[in-house]
Amino acid sequence: MSAKNNIFQLSALSQNDPGAADGSELVCKIIKAENGILRQGSFPINENVKLPIPPGENKPAPATPSWFLVTAKGEDAIFEVEVFCSTDTKYPTKKIVVKQSDVRKWAAISFEKRENQIYQKGEYGIFGFAQEGPDGLIYTITAGVLNPRLYGNEALV
Repeated sequence: MSAKNNIFQLSALSQNDPGAADGSELVCKIIKAENGILRQGSFPINENVKLPIPPGENKPAPATPSWFLVTAKGEDAIFEVEVFCSTDTKYPTKKIVVKQSDVRKWAAISFEKRENQIYQKGEYGIFGFAQEGPDGLIYTITAGVLNPRLYGNEALV
């Protein structure tokens, strides 16, 4: 396994769909990062991190919070993330566990048939998407989605 395949990246953002919960106030907290060494440049662990929203016209995109675990061959890295709204107590807190082995399976599916994973439906929608990046596996969680659609047939709720 080459070094590039030993990086497991988790990123999180808010889509801030109109009609969804206040996506500009969504935050996440990585409450667990196991079976790897957190690489320099990662956002903090066990701290609330505000999820960025898509920028307005002619504005630069904010940095997407990302965490990078450098894993040893055969290790199954795990991120546990909690997504919630800092200003809306009605927004349901959602804990999501992302395993490197699952992301590897999901990313191996051809792009046309690739699935996203729905973690929360309705106006508090959250989904995830797996892909192989230049440095290894990447899993992106997107919150603030109004009624996320499932592409494929696997739902996790």
